Amino acid sequence: MHNGGFKGLPAVLNHYNSINNNPVQNAKLDQRLKPGGIGQNLNLTEDEIVAVTLFLQTLGGKNVYTDSKWSNPFR
Repeated sequence: MHNGGFKGLPAVLNHYNSINNNPVQNAKLDQRLKPGGIGQNLNLTEDEIVAVTLFLQTLGGKNVYTDSKWSNPFR
């Protein structure tokens, strides 16, 4: 994540899949992850983690900037 502490997207998703529900330790946890003041986990299955990882990997790369087929949106 922001400091390189996780190796790859699956590790990040696993992190958010197991959020510590301790409000003292997670005082800075985003409010969207703790409705009613209680930390929520993503509850993703291993298959879902793989699917999200594969999807996010499709959003990377430089092909969209260099491939001529993307140069004109009106073709």
